[in-house]
Amino acid sequence: MNHDDLIRRLSPITDEEAAAMVSTRSRSDLADHIMDTPVEHAPARRRRLLTIGVPLAVAAAGAAAVAVIATSSGSPGSPRRPVTSGPLKAQPAALTFSTQGKYLVVKVKDPLADPARYKKEFAAHGMKINLLMVPASPSVAGTVVMSQDAPGFKMIDGRGKCFSGGGSCPVGMKIPIGFHGSATIAFGRAARPGEQYNSTNSAFAPGEALHCVDIRGRTVEEALATLKKHNVTAPIFRYDEGNQSHDVGRDKIPGNWYVNTADPWAPGQVMLFVQPTRPKTGGPPAAYYQRLMADCRP
Repeated sequence: MNHDDLIRRLSPITDEEAAAMVSTRSRSDLADHIMDTPVEHAPARRRRLLTIGVPLAVAAAGAAAVAVIATSSGSPGSPRRPVTSGPLKAQPAALTFSTQGKYLVVKVKDPLADPARYKKEFAAHGMKINLLMVPASPSVAGTVVMSQDAPGFKMIDGRGKCFSGGGSCPVGMKIPIGFHGSATIAFGRAARPGEQYNSTNSAFAPGEALHCVDIRGRTVEEALATLKKHNVTAPIFRYDEGNQSHDVGRDKIPGNWYVNTADPWAPGQVMLFVQPTRPKTGGPPAAYYQRLMADCRP
């Protein structure tokens, strides 16, 4: 399967559906902050990854749209009306290019464009770059989720625009001038209702379904009651047995098991990590969760 096929499978939506998923402000912020300020390190790796054969970090806000061919027809048996059209209008650019030292700075002007337009505009600069958009959890809206075969590329930090465990907010990349190889870059997008996330942050991070709702250390029965109050469901439970992890439904998990942590699964849904014994408290994980929920009231 080539990248074009992958893009079409990842984003089978119309322009109207895509626009409805992302607010005007989100689209504007994404366009303004993609590829703006350099940072040397790569984005932090997250728990759940997009399975296309390359590692992913965490995810973003713009929604990608596929091209749609509109057709019209009358009632059965009615004569077809001729289709008329005026002069073809030039399509506005989906990307903008500028130079900064030894790098080409690329900004996403239209986060909802057909990904094929990105590929075509990169090709005009002699680059074979596939720009993908994938469904991701809300707290990392607007960030880079993956880069593959990108030697010399620099991450661009939009610190303060999102929360990540690594402290950075990778909203884009700067490409070395003269790069004429092939690379793949992916941003996250807002997920449709019921669509499973491909890349996530912690379910307790700001903007996520369980921010300020700490169910860690509670029994499964207690945790589910709390989730219900916040209109969140848990369709999947994960537990470890030896060196293997098992993903099962609620009917396979005793109510007196304990919740260790949680990951976003889909809008309004989380995956619970559970175990038969109460999790230990303290140590670095505890400090991490304290940072996640630092703005929550006692």
